[in-house]
Amino acid sequence: MPAKTTLRDRLIAAALELLRDEPAETLSIRKVAHALGTSHQAPYVHFGDRRRFLAAVAGAGLADAAADAEVAVTAAGADPEDRLRALMRSYVHFVDTRPHVHALAFGPLVAMNDDPVLQAAATRYWTVLSSTVAANQPAGVDDADVARRTAMIWGTVHGIAGLAAAGKIPSGVPADRITLLDNAVHAMLAGWRAEAR
Repeated sequence: MPAKTTLRDRLIAAALELLRDEPAETLSIRKVAHALGTSHQAPYVHFGDRRRFLAAVAGAGLADAAADAEVAVTAAGADPEDRLRALMRSYVHFVDTRPHVHALAFGPLVAMNDDPVLQAAATRYWTVLSSTVAANQPAGVDDADVARRTAMIWGTVHGIAGLAAAGKIPSGVPADRITLLDNAVHAMLAGWRAEAR
């Protein structure tokens, strides 16, 4: 027997659906409640305020993206660099297909500690990223360096994917965003391997 869907779950699902077409900045609790045919006060009963509501919505969206990332990494096979490329492509897919959810999860409207599901999803995403980056490191790299290098790769992928999605990479750049990402990540990995020699 399937688990019973609560009003809280339905409110989050309705908000995620609305975020397919509109940014979180314009998403009102009243609009989400109206989409479900419920009182505009109902979301406040479950979430308290709009910020916590948006954080819960971001948490659900980021949890889905983290699960997709884990699947992509596993499906890529055993080669560590292939797994990292698959993770990078999964992130780009998240930006492409759920841009407003991505912007909500990583933008200024909510903080990771505003909702436990959002915090758990962020940790889950960081864990798959960090472990995938760690598998690409030369022997002897300590945990602090892995954390720094994970942040460097994520920042690079996040930046290039975001710039490309916003149409901000000049048309004269002779490479598409996936090629740029592949080249950037490969250059970082090659540099770290060269340092270890």
